[in-house]
Amino acid sequence: MIYLLRHGETAWNREGRLQGHGDSPLTERGLAQAVAMGGVLRRAIGAAGLARYSLISSPQGRALATARCVAAVTGHDPDAIVQEPRLMECGFGRWEGEIYNDIEDLYPDQWRAREGDHWGYVPPGGESYAMVAERIGAWLAEQSDDARLIVVSHGLAGRILRTLYTGAPKEAVFTMPEPQDALFCLSGGAVTSLPAGVQKP
Repeated sequence: MIYLLRHGETAWNREGRLQGHGDSPLTERGLAQAVAMGGVLRRAIGAAGLARYSLISSPQGRALATARCVAAVTGHDPDAIVQEPRLMECGFGRWEGEIYNDIEDLYPDQWRAREGDHWGYVPPGGESYAMVAERIGAWLAEQSDDARLIVVSHGLAGRILRTLYTGAPKEAVFTMPEPQDALFCLSGGAVTSLPAGVQKP
Protein backbone atom coordinates (compact mmCIF):
# COMPACT_ATOMS: atom_id res chain seq x y z
CA MET A 1 0.00 0.00 0.00
CA ILE A 2 1.50 3.31 -1.10
CA TYR A 3 -0.04 6.72 -0.59
CA LEU A 4 1.61 9.01 -3.14
CA LEU A 5 1.62 12.78 -2.72
CA ARG A 6 2.95 15.58 -4.86
CA HIS A 7 4.50 18.51 -3.00
CA GLY A 8 2.30 21.56 -2.41
CA GLU A 9 2.29 24.61 -4.64
CA THR A 10 5.58 26.52 -4.81
CA ALA A 11 6.52 30.04 -5.85
CA TRP A 12 7.84 28.73 -9.17
CA ASN A 13 4.68 26.70 -9.74
CA ARG A 14 2.69 29.91 -9.36
CA GLU A 15 5.01 31.74 -11.76
CA GLY A 16 4.92 28.92 -14.34
CA ARG A 17 8.64 28.18 -13.99
CA LEU A 18 10.18 24.77 -14.63
CA GLN A 19 11.69 23.44 -11.38
CA GLY A 20 13.25 20.02 -11.99
CA HIS A 21 16.23 19.72 -9.65
CA GLY A 22 15.92 23.42 -8.85
CA ASP A 23 13.73 24.52 -5.99
CA SER A 24 11.51 27.24 -4.62
CA PRO A 25 9.57 27.55 -1.35
CA LEU A 26 6.00 26.45 -0.76
CA THR A 27 3.44 29.22 -1.01
CA GLU A 28 0.80 29.72 1.68
CA ARG A 29 -1.55 27.71 -0.51
CA GLY A 30 1.10 25.01 -0.87
CA LEU A 31 1.42 24.74 2.90
CA ALA A 32 -2.37 24.51 3.19
CA GLN A 33 -2.39 21.75 0.56
CA ALA A 34 0.24 19.79 2.49
CA VAL A 35 -1.73 20.06 5.74
CA ALA A 36 -4.94 19.07 3.93
CA MET A 37 -3.26 15.99 2.46
CA GLY A 38 -2.16 15.02 5.95
CA GLY A 39 -5.80 15.24 6.99
CA VAL A 40 -6.86 13.01 4.10
CA LEU A 41 -4.31 10.43 5.23
CA ARG A 42 -5.61 10.51 8.82
CA ARG A 43 -9.13 9.86 7.59
CA ALA A 44 -8.13 7.21 5.02
CA ILE A 45 -5.75 5.22 7.22
CA GLY A 46 -7.07 6.03 10.69
CA ALA A 47 -5.09 7.46 13.58
CA ALA A 48 -4.26 4.02 14.94
CA GLY A 49 -2.99 2.72 11.62
CA LEU A 50 -0.70 5.60 10.75
CA ALA A 51 2.11 4.30 12.96
CA ARG A 52 2.47 1.30 10.63
CA TYR A 53 3.31 3.61 7.69
CA SER A 54 6.79 4.92 6.91
CA LEU A 55 7.03 8.48 5.60
CA ILE A 56 9.41 8.74 2.63
CA SER A 57 10.26 11.88 0.68
CA SER A 58 12.30 13.16 -2.20
CA PRO A 59 15.19 15.10 -0.63
CA GLN A 60 14.29 18.27 -2.54
CA GLY A 61 13.23 21.18 -0.33
CA ARG A 62 9.66 21.52 -1.58
CA ALA A 63 8.97 17.81 -1.06
CA LEU A 64 10.57 17.74 2.38
CA ALA A 65 8.60 20.82 3.46
CA THR A 66 5.43 19.05 2.35
CA ALA A 67 6.43 15.85 4.16
CA ARG A 68 7.05 17.78 7.38
CA CYS A 69 3.61 19.40 7.18
CA VAL A 70 2.09 15.96 6.64
CA ALA A 71 4.04 14.57 9.60
CA ALA A 72 2.66 17.30 11.85
CA VAL A 73 -0.86 16.08 11.05
CA THR A 74 -0.25 12.32 10.97
CA GLY A 75 1.93 12.20 14.08
CA HIS A 76 5.07 10.96 12.31
CA ASP A 77 8.43 12.09 13.67
CA PRO A 78 9.72 14.67 11.17
CA ASP A 79 13.29 13.62 11.99
CA ALA A 80 12.44 10.06 10.90
CA ILE A 81 11.38 11.03 7.35
CA VAL A 82 13.37 8.82 4.97
CA GLN A 83 14.96 10.85 2.17
CA GLU A 84 15.09 8.88 -1.08
CA PRO A 85 17.03 10.54 -3.95
CA ARG A 86 15.46 8.23 -6.55
CA LEU A 87 12.12 9.97 -5.91
CA MET A 88 13.50 13.34 -7.04
CA GLU A 89 11.88 15.23 -9.89
CA CYS A 90 13.15 14.88 -13.44
CA GLY A 91 16.16 17.13 -13.96
CA PHE A 92 15.73 19.69 -16.74
CA GLY A 93 19.26 21.07 -16.61
CA ARG A 94 19.70 24.42 -18.34
CA TRP A 95 15.93 24.92 -18.63
CA GLU A 96 15.34 25.02 -14.88
CA GLY A 97 14.07 28.34 -13.60
CA GLU A 98 12.75 29.38 -17.01
CA ILE A 99 9.10 30.16 -17.63
CA TYR A 100 7.82 26.94 -19.17
CA ASN A 101 5.96 28.68 -21.98
CA ASP A 102 9.15 30.55 -22.99
CA ILE A 103 11.38 27.49 -23.41
CA GLU A 104 10.31 26.78 -27.00
CA ASP A 105 11.36 30.32 -28.01
CA LEU A 106 14.57 30.33 -25.97
CA TYR A 107 15.77 26.88 -27.11
CA PRO A 108 13.98 26.18 -30.42
CA ASP A 109 16.32 23.43 -31.71
CA GLN A 110 16.36 21.60 -28.39
CA TRP A 111 12.60 21.93 -28.07
CA ARG A 112 12.04 20.40 -31.51
CA ALA A 113 14.32 17.50 -30.58
CA ARG A 114 12.31 16.95 -27.41
CA GLU A 115 9.02 17.02 -29.28
CA GLY A 116 10.41 14.35 -31.61
CA ASP A 117 11.31 12.01 -28.73
CA HIS A 118 9.47 13.10 -25.60
CA TRP A 119 10.43 9.97 -23.66
CA GLY A 120 14.08 9.66 -24.60
CA TYR A 121 15.25 13.26 -25.06
CA VAL A 122 17.80 14.53 -22.53
CA PRO A 123 17.72 18.33 -21.99
CA PRO A 124 21.19 19.92 -21.71
CA GLY A 125 22.46 18.97 -18.26
CA GLY A 126 19.20 17.18 -17.41
CA GLU A 127 17.50 13.78 -17.57
CA SER A 128 15.17 12.02 -19.96
CA TYR A 129 11.87 10.53 -18.85
CA ALA A 130 13.46 7.14 -19.51
CA MET A 131 16.28 7.87 -17.06
CA VAL A 132 13.79 8.92 -14.38
CA ALA A 133 11.74 5.77 -15.00
CA GLU A 134 14.86 3.66 -14.49
CA ARG A 135 15.68 5.10 -11.06
CA ILE A 136 12.06 5.17 -9.85
CA GLY A 137 11.51 1.66 -11.18
CA ALA A 138 14.54 0.43 -9.25
CA TRP A 139 13.15 1.95 -6.05
CA LEU A 140 9.68 0.50 -6.67
CA ALA A 141 11.10 -2.98 -7.30
CA GLU A 142 12.69 -2.94 -3.83
CA GLN A 143 9.37 -2.46 -2.02
CA SER A 144 7.82 -5.55 -0.49
CA ASP A 145 4.21 -6.54 -1.13
CA ASP A 146 3.29 -5.77 2.48
CA ALA A 147 5.01 -2.37 2.60
CA ARG A 148 2.97 0.54 3.99
CA LEU A 149 4.37 3.80 2.69
CA ILE A 150 3.47 7.47 2.51
CA VAL A 151 5.57 8.90 -0.32
CA VAL A 152 6.09 12.58 -1.14
CA SER A 153 7.46 13.19 -4.61
CA HIS A 154 6.84 15.48 -7.59
CA GLY A 155 4.57 15.99 -10.58
CA LEU A 156 6.40 14.18 -13.38
CA ALA A 157 8.15 11.73 -11.06
CA GLY A 158 4.76 10.85 -9.57
CA ARG A 159 3.23 10.29 -12.99
CA ILE A 160 6.07 7.96 -13.89
CA LEU A 161 5.76 6.07 -10.60
CA ARG A 162 2.02 5.56 -11.13
CA THR A 163 2.62 4.38 -14.70
CA LEU A 164 5.23 1.86 -13.58
CA TYR A 165 3.07 0.65 -10.70
CA THR A 166 0.07 -0.11 -12.89
CA GLY A 167 2.09 -1.42 -15.85
CA ALA A 168 0.44 1.12 -18.15
CA PRO A 169 2.14 2.00 -21.46
CA LYS A 170 4.73 4.76 -21.07
CA GLU A 171 2.54 7.05 -23.20
CA ALA A 172 0.14 7.27 -20.24
CA VAL A 173 2.65 9.56 -18.52
CA PHE A 174 1.87 12.36 -20.99
CA THR A 175 -1.84 12.55 -20.14
CA MET A 176 -1.93 11.81 -16.40
CA PRO A 177 -2.96 14.59 -14.02
CA GLU A 178 -0.46 15.82 -11.43
CA PRO A 179 -2.59 17.64 -8.84
CA GLN A 180 -1.28 19.41 -5.78
CA ASP A 181 -4.66 19.19 -4.04
CA ALA A 182 -5.06 15.40 -4.19
CA LEU A 183 -3.12 12.25 -3.41
CA PHE A 184 -3.14 8.77 -4.84
CA CYS A 185 -3.59 5.36 -3.24
CA LEU A 186 -1.58 2.62 -4.96
CA SER A 187 -2.87 -0.78 -3.96
CA GLY A 188 -3.38 -4.12 -5.69
CA GLY A 189 -1.95 -2.83 -8.96
CA ALA A 190 -4.55 -0.06 -9.19
CA VAL A 191 -4.45 3.68 -8.47
CA THR A 192 -7.25 5.73 -6.95
CA SER A 193 -7.34 9.48 -6.36
CA LEU A 194 -8.23 11.06 -3.01
CA PRO A 195 -9.00 14.80 -3.22
CA ALA A 196 -7.74 17.10 -0.49
CA GLY A 197 -10.15 19.93 -1.29
CA VAL A 198 -7.82 22.97 -1.41
CA GLN A 199 -9.10 25.09 -4.27
CA LYS A 200 -7.38 27.86 -6.19
CA PRO A 201 -7.83 31.32 -4.69
